[in-house]
Amino acid sequence: MKRSKKQSQPLATRSISRTLLTSVLTVYFLLTLVITTGQIAAEYQNTRNSLLNDLRNQHYTFAASIARSLWEFNELQTEALAEGLINVPAISGVLVRDDQQRILVRKGTINSTSAFERLEKAGPIAESQGTFGYYSPLTFEFGSTSEVVGDVILFSSRDVTIERLKPSLILLIFAAIFKSSLLILLFSLAFRFYLRAPLEELIRQIRNFDPESISTSSIQLRQLETNEFSLLEDSYNDLLQRLREHQLELANAQHELARANRKLEDQNLILAQEVSEKTMGISNLMLDLDRRRHDLEVRQQSLEHEIHQRRITESKLKQSNKDLEESVEFLQQTREQLLNNEKMAALGNLVASITHEVSTPLGVGITASSFLKEELHKITHHVAQGAIDSEQLKRYLANTIESAELIENNLERANELMHGFKQVAVDQSSESLRSVEVGEYLQRIIKTLKPKLQKHNVNVLVDCPTIHAQFITGALAQVLTNMIVNSLKHGFAERNQGEITISVTLSSNQLEFSYSDNGIGMSSNALERIFEPFFTTCRDNGGSGLGTHIIHDLITEKLHGTITVNSQPNQGLHYQFAFPVTLTNAN
Repeated sequence: MKRSKKQSQPLATRSISRTLLTSVLTVYFLLTLVITTGQIAAEYQNTRNSLLNDLRNQHYTFAASIARSLWEFNELQTEALAEGLINVPAISGVLVRDDQQRILVRKGTINSTSAFERLEKAGPIAESQGTFGYYSPLTFEFGSTSEVVGDVILFSSRDVTIERLKPSLILLIFAAIFKSSLLILLFSLAFRFYLRAPLEELIRQIRNFDPESISTSSIQLRQLETNEFSLLEDSYNDLLQRLREHQLELANAQHELARANRKLEDQNLILAQEVSEKTMGISNLMLDLDRRRHDLEVRQQSLEHEIHQRRITESKLKQSNKDLEESVEFLQQTREQLLNNEKMAALGNLVASITHEVSTPLGVGITASSFLKEELHKITHHVAQGAIDSEQLKRYLANTIESAELIENNLERANELMHGFKQVAVDQSSESLRSVEVGEYLQRIIKTLKPKLQKHNVNVLVDCPTIHAQFITGALAQVLTNMIVNSLKHGFAERNQGEITISVTLSSNQLEFSYSDNGIGMSSNALERIFEPFFTTCRDNGGSGLGTHIIHDLITEKLHGTITVNSQPNQGLHYQFAFPVTLTNAN
């Protein structure tokens, strides 16, 4: 009976690609929101500190003049100096008092003065009701003596901080929106090309399956590369091929059974002829023939039953083999996916570490550039007014040189960190051969893990002669990264300091590594299973059990080397591994 060509209406389903895309973009948006919020908070704090520094510098500039005017009771000059201070963009308020705490000048936005009556030591004033400032006593020096003639408080406000912060905020928000829009477009195109389109093509071809014409029901997906859809295509076509073979075997079995039945009918005819030729008096012979015929029928029934049982058993075996093959294929795909996830998690940790390292010199460079900009504005303002002397010019030039040097040093530090991170990150995601100086490359790998090492107070010692060699550097980077991370997570989990030693020697074009830590070590039972996948001693703390398994696979399969491990409780862990390399000249 032919299958009906009319397809039933599909039930409402939810697209896997859309669900996956929504999940990925949701996580990305949340991370972007958190990171952007943190950057805005950091920018606000840096801007506020810059304003406090401006207040301090303005105090150093005007303190001597205000003190002299107070000593000489020159209220007009004091008022003029306060007026000059209030015109500075960073200053929103000025409060000048005499030595009896009486207010002489009060300009701009100032909160209640009762909070400043007990201030005695020069320094910043904490923010209150959106206003913060800088307090300092005024001392007039004459001869060899000095006397406190009053104090001055310079105020700035949250509004000034936000006004100065606006360009940075606009840039941060625009960058976040641009990156998010670009990511949505790229992910949408990638999911449609690599997942949705192949799935729709696969469903369309499977729906065209015709059991009466299996040879024309195979599927052919247009794939540019071998992937999971290619494996599914091969498995489905292989299933159709086995189904065709099963139909042929069934047809042959039916043919054999028909031939056996014909032989049986011929035999029955022969027996009937022999019986008809015998006389009615030979009753024993008739009984014997009847008994033989009965036995033959029983044997025929037994044979048919055996054939039926064999068919059932064959069907069960084929189904079991199919289920087993599908299970093996699923386990293999799951294993590869877990290994890839573990590698990407290691790379994600590397990105988080280097981001923390780079943010410090960049933050210092931004602060120095902001201070340099303010200094240039000041000197431009004074030059335009003709109110600058040689001492002020020297001080401005010294501050400018110091800020420029600070910016240059920190930018060089950030560039060095990013260069090392870029090379190690590219290596970990690549399987190509590359020529390196082994000792220098080990130091670069350790530098990318510096934040984690500092957090656990662990020191790494490297003993490596000068060796120039060519090999799969990405595999070595992943091996050492996993070893160090495992030492930090397992070996030093209960300790506040430790030491890791890495020794390298060259023997017959083979690099031999000795890796040791002085952590808590492992028991003999755990050591026997250390390279098994999914085995871990800290499952409750997020361990996946794939770290050492990846190490073993990378060394034995990617690098074609060998690895051994030994350990005892409280005596650390020791790896010995080696792999062949091609020696190169140092160019």
